[in-house]
Amino acid sequence: MKSDISMEKLKEDHASELYELTECNREYLREWLPWLDSIGSISDTMAFIESTTNGPATFALFYSGKICGVAGFHNINSQHKYGSIGYWIAQNRTGKGIATAAVKELLRIGFEEYSLNKIEIRCAKNNSKSRAIPERLGFKYEASLRQCEWLYSKFVDHAIYSMLASEYRA
Repeated sequence: MKSDISMEKLKEDHASELYELTECNREYLREWLPWLDSIGSISDTMAFIESTTNGPATFALFYSGKICGVAGFHNINSQHKYGSIGYWIAQNRTGKGIATAAVKELLRIGFEEYSLNKIEIRCAKNNSKSRAIPERLGFKYEASLRQCEWLYSKFVDHAIYSMLASEYRA
């Protein structure tokens, strides 16, 4: 990771700063993320953080020492050895390689620490900025899912990307 980019396991200490970041970026994030209406207070952010403590790794992302987003595993299926990751970055921190660096680290964690065979990223089909990350990192485009997510007032299609452990090691 670049020296000005870091990540640490999401914890209760991040709640206030993460809530403020969400609040400041609410309109920007609303274009692609369906969960914003469920985060209306610091206690909602705290509940989200608590929900991640026993699950797969979820990280606060930092740029120059300030929290700027979140990245982590949505789920891990241990039996079938695959996981799905997601990420979001504050509008004023996009284009700095933060999400790309975070996804690279999540690939390392998933393949080396969790011994996964496959990692997926699902993005809204029209979200070109989010889609650029798996494309840049060598994920393979697998498919589109039609109208698979309700996004406030409309359904959106998803593009599914994946990387296999053998591709990661190559």
